[in-house]
Amino acid sequence: MERRLEAWAPDGVRLAVTVSGADGPPLLMIPGLGAVRRVYAPIVPVLAQRLRVAVMDPRGTGESGGSPGPYTMSQLAADAVAVLDELGWERAAVFGASMGGMVAQWVAIDHPTRVWRLVLGCTGPGHAHAVPAHRDATRALMGKGATSPEEAYRMATTVLYERGWADTHRDAVEAEIAHRGRNPVRAQVFSAQYEAVRGHDSWDRLPSITAPTLFVRGTADAVMPVGNGRLLAERIPRARWLPLEGRGHLFW
Repeated sequence: MERRLEAWAPDGVRLAVTVSGADGPPLLMIPGLGAVRRVYAPIVPVLAQRLRVAVMDPRGTGESGGSPGPYTMSQLAADAVAVLDELGWERAAVFGASMGGMVAQWVAIDHPTRVWRLVLGCTGPGHAHAVPAHRDATRALMGKGATSPEEAYRMATTVLYERGWADTHRDAVEAEIAHRGRNPVRAQVFSAQYEAVRGHDSWDRLPSITAPTLFVRGTADAVMPVGNGRLLAERIPRARWLPLEGRGHLFW
């Protein structure tokens, strides 16, 4: 059973949320750069068999409101906490992938009492300390040179998915490309998110994270190289690192 609701950020921005699942421990899922709730659709039904799962559209994307920016990671983390408040969840497991994993780090740093468990997927500590992606992978992710949102996401899929999976699931990949073409993220919002990513630097604060943390990533991730997982696991107390052999950036 799925229900939709709205939460309100500290500055009054409306945040769209979907909640589903059993009467189990609560889990909040935060999408990544340019992504909305749809990105987690392949795994929500599985997680919802045992958990209460909430997935939010970040400000400015999907059905959420919001100004075109600028954004900060602490601001985006406060949005996530506003969702927890609306749900009445004093503490929850928090999962974020890619940019969503950066936001999740700041939820755990700025609001430690609200995070019961922390799951970080395919993310990093920030540009100052991160293992950088190859320039060509970053250009593909950003859709450099594309003339339409659909073409931009087609370029991004070459680095978001590992090649073997994409080759054998062309219908799924094409469906996502068509969806992005019909529902593009506003250029100003995408730029604001990207600048927040560029400004992200949690390195000095990572040791303060108290929630038991699991870092999950694909070993074939071209967007966020595998070495970032080791860095996070070394900096966060009690963190465990789970590499998924051969998987790409969108490992789920």
